[in-house]
This record gives sequence, structure tokens and C-alpha cells, in this order.
Amino acid sequence: MKAGYIVRRCPVVRPTDSIGKAAEMMRQAQCPLLPVAENDRIVAVVEDQDLLRASLNSHQALTVADVMKRPQLVVDSEASVQQVAWLLDHNGLAAVAVADGSGSLKGIVTRSDVAAALTRGLRPHRIGGMATPWGVFLTTGNHRAGVGNLAVFTTGVVMALCLAFASVSVLFLLHLVDGLLGTDFLTAYVLQRPPSLAGSSFPWSHWLLIIHLLQGFIFFLTLRVLPLTGYHGGEHQVVHAIEQGEDLTVEAVSRMPLEHPRCGTNLAALVILLTTVAFSNIPAPFMLFLFVVILLTWRPIGMVLQRLFTVRKPTKRQLERAIEAGKEILQRYQNLPHFRPPLIVQIWNLGLVQVLCGASLTLLVLNQMAAHLQFPRLIF
Repeated sequence: MKAGYIVRRCPVVRPTDSIGKAAEMMRQAQCPLLPVAENDRIVAVVEDQDLLRASLNSHQALTVADVMKRPQLVVDSEASVQQVAWLLDHNGLAAVAVADGSGSLKGIVTRSDVAAALTRGLRPHRIGGMATPWGVFLTTGNHRAGVGNLAVFTTGVVMALCLAFASVSVLFLLHLVDGLLGTDFLTAYVLQRPPSLAGSSFPWSHWLLIIHLLQGFIFFLTLRVLPLTGYHGGEHQVVHAIEQGEDLTVEAVSRMPLEHPRCGTNLAALVILLTTVAFSNIPAPFMLFLFVVILLTWRPIGMVLQRLFTVRKPTKRQLERAIEAGKEILQRYQNLPHFRPPLIVQIWNLGLVQVLCGASLTLLVLNQMAAHLQFPRLIF
């Protein structure tokens, strides 16, 4: 691994900046060394130990120019991490500046950067993932690991089939209600018109809301019984372990929470809640109040939905598959931590395009089949 692969970006200060500004920039960036620029050219560096000494004379109005110094070392970005480690240790430095072949500053490398690289401990700050019927898909946007595109595509297919099952189940339930009570809910729902309920003042929009909530409940209940939710739980546990710096062992990962605050279920909860209120025909002031409440509580509600419907404790095999994906993405990240593919590749690496394609194609085929069989068009 080369020094350029693990270099960290750092803010640049000017000689005229106060040492207080430099100290705060250093603290926020977590860099023990900052480059000093003048006329767009790096002229010196300022180190944390110099700022500490200067802070003991805080009664003086010191600037960066008073504490900056020429860098002891500037490492070429093509130098190996092992070479950088030796230089840091031999010279007793906390960090070194890194420049490319033309002398342009790339950033700095610290002792902890080198130690993490040599011990294979580098980890992305944030990682995403997706459960599929065949295993776990993990991504940072720049790197991806786990199952391939076809497996991610089938996740969209499964989601669409669950949605179709929920829709058909609702149509069947409406047919049963019509047969038992002599109503025409099924016809009304298919034609999107109010039912002919003699003496009823209950708004049709409220009936539609109840029907859609029932459809959503059946959809989530269907997901619950699929192996997909076990992989989903394993994916969350591995993501938690990576982000918390835990070793990817069965024992360590199995202790991680099954729910994750960035799960797509939370976003689904937000959409469901906002849609429910929007179609409820309640007075505008109360609707606005509910919107505010939803925006404040949608994540906890989404976590409850995860716990009840979309995640469950993975089997040992499912957890092992998830851990394999986790180790794979860590290896790829550690080999090229600052790799940045083109934007279109980053979007593709998220997996959302594949899922949407799988779901859209499946729904299109199902609706075409329904039309051919003269079945009521599936309403989603």
C-alpha cells in the first residue's frame, strides 16, 4: 500500500491566522499537523505541540507565523506505508505531509493512519447494505462487496411479489366482505368510486385509507416470513460491527443490534405516515401539527417496524454470509481507501437502480398478466 492511498485531507491555514483559529481547525479535523499556505503555495507547517506551547503564552496575540516551521519531511505519495512508518518512528513525528510528484500537497499521514493500514484496521466511516434472497450486499458507494447485481435485482422482484400478494389479498378480502354484508366495496375500490352504502356518512377517503393500511400490513407481514428478513438482520449487525470497529467474528457480530437507524424501513415509515395524514381529510391546522410530530418521531417508528416486520435474528449460515461480505468490503477498502470511481459507478454501486429495475419489471409483467386474464388491475 502507498502513502497516497491513506492520505487524509486537512485544512490549510495562513500565516496571518490566529493560533486560536489554527487550534480549532486542527481539533475539528483531528490532524496533528496543518499546512501553512501563502499566495497559494505551501510555505510551512504548524504542529499541535507548537500550538500547545504557544497556548501557555495566551496573553500574547500570536499568529500562525509565530509558531510555524519548515516541515521536517515531505513524503512522496508513491512511498510505501512501511517507509512512512519507519520515517515517523525514526524521527519521532506524529505526522508527515504528503505530496505528489509535482510537489502539490495531497494531505497528511499520521501515526494512527499508518498503524491502521499496516494492521488492516482501516474502516469506512459509513457503510450501507441490502439484504437479498441469496445473501448480503454491502457498499460504501466507492466499494461494494457481497452478492452480485442479479441477487440485488431479485430483491426488487421479491418486494414487488410481496406487494402484489398484498394487493390480491386485499381484493380477496373485499370480495369476502361484499359476500357477507352485501356491499360493493370490491367494485368501488377497483373503479375508484365511493361504495353504495345506504345511510353511511363515513367518507370514502377514510375507507381507502383503511384499505391501504391493510395492504401495507399484509405486505410487511409477508416480508416477515421470508428468509430475506434474516439476511436483513445479519446485514445490520455486520454494518454495526464495522462502524463500531468490532472484529468480524460470529461472537462479536451476533452481539450487535438487529435494527439500524439508516435502514430503508425507516424511510418507508416516513412515507407511510405522511401519506396517511395527507389522505385523511382532517382539518389543515391539525394536519400540520401531525406532520411536525411525524418529522420528529419517524425514525423511532421505523425502528419499531424493523423489529416487528423487516428484520429478524439471522441463522448461523445467514450471519456467516453477512460476515463474509463484511470482510470482503473491508479488504477492498483497505487496499484502496480513497478510491473514487465515476459518479455513475457510485450510483450503480448503491444497488438502488438494480432493485428498482427488478421491482418495476415484475410489476409490469404482473399487470400485463392481470389484464390478459381479465383480472382487476393490481392497484399499488
